[in-house]
Amino acid sequence: MNNIDTIVSIATPMGTGALSIIRCSGNNILDITEEFLKKKLTPRYAHYIKFQKNNITIDDVVAIYYVAPKSYTGEDMLEIMCHGGSVMYQLIINEILKIKNCRLARAGEFTERAFLNNKMSLLEAESICALINSKTEEAAMAARESLSGKLTQDIFKIDDLLLQTRIQVEALLDFSDEDIETEGLEVIGKHIEDCKTEIINLIKRFERNRLLFETSKIAVIGKPNTGKSSLINHLTNEEVSIVNTKAGTTRDVVSKMFSIDGAPVTIFDTAGIRETDDPIEKKGKEKAFKQAESANIILYLYDINIGIDNEDCEILENLKQTNRNIIIIGNKTDLLSENKLQNTKEVNNEYVYISIKEDFGTGFLKNKILESLKAAINESSPGVSKLEHIKHLNISYREIDGIKINIEELEIIAEKLKKTQESVSRILDNNDDDKVLSGIFSNFCIGK
Repeated sequence: MNNIDTIVSIATPMGTGALSIIRCSGNNILDITEEFLKKKLTPRYAHYIKFQKNNITIDDVVAIYYVAPKSYTGEDMLEIMCHGGSVMYQLIINEILKIKNCRLARAGEFTERAFLNNKMSLLEAESICALINSKTEEAAMAARESLSGKLTQDIFKIDDLLLQTRIQVEALLDFSDEDIETEGLEVIGKHIEDCKTEIINLIKRFERNRLLFETSKIAVIGKPNTGKSSLINHLTNEEVSIVNTKAGTTRDVVSKMFSIDGAPVTIFDTAGIRETDDPIEKKGKEKAFKQAESANIILYLYDINIGIDNEDCEILENLKQTNRNIIIIGNKTDLLSENKLQNTKEVNNEYVYISIKEDFGTGFLKNKILESLKAAINESSPGVSKLEHIKHLNISYREIDGIKINIEELEIIAEKLKKTQESVSRILDNNDDDKVLSGIFSNFCIGK
């Protein structure tokens, strides 16, 4: 890739701090060092030097020069560490921008150039974005694993195994049916099963990573006094919402971000839904339905001692019009006898039954939430291409899962393996058009 422009940006958070780092990449790096640093820099060494304009020192800086292709972007690069504070880094950037062909970088443009200069795969570029935006330790470690190239290596492993299996099938096609030994078919069958296992494992990893990298929204909905606020306090292990026996305590939407098994989640406590003349409660009810509409999943609570009544059914019907990802939860099982609870479960076995007071069923509920979030997120439209990866892997699995190993179907096997490999290769080809690439890299921060 040959860029005319040299891009410049702050690479550290804007605002007051001890240090600021300014990043430059492109063909004009030597012009910048000659104009402002007045010294030939040894590549990959830290130089303590004065940043000057017309022999006036603007700041004492540490500068590191990288020669292409041994840099993050694959181009000549310069990193300048100056004193912190928005005034100083802005002074330096403004001076650099006066050099011909220098301009401010777009969000993610440094990483975009690294990708276009074959310094990293698209998967690795996305992993950098995920690492920067990680909300939990688990998300950061998953992103770091992807960044190390392990995910790409595993995809190449599947691609190679599919290629070897295709070669074996094509070789058998050159023989007549009588000359083909059963051992050859058995080897092909084993390789196909190995491929299926690897593809399924990869799908699970991608789905898990999406859950870790994207902050999900959960809306807790129900009538007053069903335990919504208590559930949120229990899940977050904090006193987020006021708990009171008086109905209508929560009148506005209260939110809290936390993690379930490493997956970042924002949970919303909403006003109890009931018929009322109170204008504040009415507004709270409107907000509750609006929050439910935008949530990935809804947790609908009802009092198991009262059961699901007509009012609950009406609320659920209204919710399903805009969001069908609903987990219905019967709370306060501690107030029921074992026989009555068992009978209730038999009538509605798809519901989740809990007692927040006795901490009964809450572990199962968390697992149910994770499963539902995974399904809800995979149905959503992400800002990056991870859903495309899962889609291609699912297509490849459907193709390979439909293979029947027998001599009469060798040509069909060869065609299905070809389609399987094509779908896997779509993840590795990096043949995304400019619009897709633009969408991917726009999710990065400025300076990355």
